[in-house]
Amino acid sequence: MADLTVKYLNSGMTGAPQISNNWGDLVTMLDACLVNGFALKAIDTLTCVDGVATATISAGHAYRPEQVVEIAGADQPEYNGEVRVIAATATSFTFAVTGTPVSPATSATSISAKVAPLGWEKAFAGTSKAAYRSKNPQSPQNLLLIDDSIKTPGYTTTWAKWANVGIVEDLTDIDTIVGAQAPFDPNNPTQNWTQVQANQWGWYKWYHARQTGYEIYGDGSGGSRNWVLVGDDRLFFLFVTNAAGYGWYGRNSYCFGDITSFKPGDNYATVLCADDLYWSNNNHYISYPGQYNGYGLSSSLDFTGKVLLRNHTQLGNPVRWGVTSLNTNNGQQICGRGPMPFPNGPDYSLWLLPTYVRQEDGHMRGLMPGMLWMPQDRPYSDLTIVDNVVGQTGRKFLLVRTQYSSETEGAQIAFDITGPWR
Repeated sequence: MADLTVKYLNSGMTGAPQISNNWGDLVTMLDACLVNGFALKAIDTLTCVDGVATATISAGHAYRPEQVVEIAGADQPEYNGEVRVIAATATSFTFAVTGTPVSPATSATSISAKVAPLGWEKAFAGTSKAAYRSKNPQSPQNLLLIDDSIKTPGYTTTWAKWANVGIVEDLTDIDTIVGAQAPFDPNNPTQNWTQVQANQWGWYKWYHARQTGYEIYGDGSGGSRNWVLVGDDRLFFLFVTNAAGYGWYGRNSYCFGDITSFKPGDNYATVLCADDLYWSNNNHYISYPGQYNGYGLSSSLDFTGKVLLRNHTQLGNPVRWGVTSLNTNNGQQICGRGPMPFPNGPDYSLWLLPTYVRQEDGHMRGLMPGMLWMPQDRPYSDLTIVDNVVGQTGRKFLLVRTQYSSETEGAQIAFDITGPWR
């Protein structure tokens, strides 16, 4: 049976939650994508012929080929549950079913569809705050703690907006951390979550409203931000701009979740990628509208803003990490800006390579599930889905562009949307 654990979502999908210029918008979006789903639609008719179901929604729907949709309400259980869209028109979509259910489907109430969430849980909550964790029993179930509330004292609704983010081993409530956390400075244990000094709040951050390099300056004005989220039930990647009106060239790249560790029984192989910013004055510049060198996921062996909950010994404080892959020029690599020709001459193909997680101390911790390193130079446009990859028969990949270095320089990362990632 086809794997349905991997989902991809973006702000351009009909009914998608929007991130705008408001404190709390990021939590609202993550609630929809990780936990609840979105774009709930009533299905008018649901029929099946030769194992392919056709759902008709005369008012129009929100679903795209390769997307995972959740069907509910049919009397025949074969129709219900998560399914992958095969094809779509403006008013219908198809998906595979097993068995020979009655056609058309019947319902005691109504039949509905929605974009399926990744299947995480929101374990703790507060006003514009949340703690998310995987429900997969194979996960160590470390939590993503996120505080997207207005930072007081001192900040207003007209200043830059971001969520303070961190990995925590456990909580007793949304404000009380238990066990290991990352990032963490034993000399300043609350640095990630409190005001350190005037106009300096927190440390690891996911931005969604910012202008120029300073948190006390403008907020990038109103409007919906461009975002893309792709993940499974243990790891997700988030790309989001700081202002409306920007495409891939404004996207920051973030992630949270479990890698595939080379260490058996690794309870601390949980990664976070964020912006590493805990100091802000007129000498500290961050590229706008996206990220600057050393941030994000596209530059190999850059450790800025990337942290594991603990190192491979399972002891002590967090350790930083960087991504790396096959090195074709003995220097730093930029994913999707590589030196290999496209197509590669001998096999006339696109190449996608495994992405490894290397600790800052040099140890190779594991693989980054679902993320494929591209040693060629942006061979396709943003959000193209491809399947012509050598050695990856039957798999499709979403190619996501993101900013690196400056406002007009783009990188590109491939994500397996077929699954499973593990």
